[in-house]
Amino acid sequence: MEKIDVFAELVKDNPKRSLIELQIYADALTIYTEASTNVKTHGAIVMHPRTGAPIENPYLKIQTAKGAAIAKMPRVKSNRVVNLLEQTQAAAASTEEQK
Repeated sequence: MEKIDVFAELVKDNPKRSLIELQIYADALTIYTEASTNVKTHGAIVMHPRTGAPIENPYLKIQTAKGAAIAKMPRVKSNRVVNLLEQTQAAAASTEEQK
């Protein structure tokens, strides 16, 4: 499955919202999704690359910050786009497992 243009998909679902609001939301959602994937894959606690000591996954802070930004914009309709992103991630994970 190809990469989704999150901004374009949000514009389709939110024709009355300002483009800047949708761009900010799209950026936050894209980064949130990438951070969530990392946390799901590696967990909330990871090993420090040099010392091997357990540390909080740095993507957890990114996920939290972008999640908070998304939560402050509840008027943006994004359920369909989130479903598309989840389908894309599932397809990518399936392809990765087959390698």
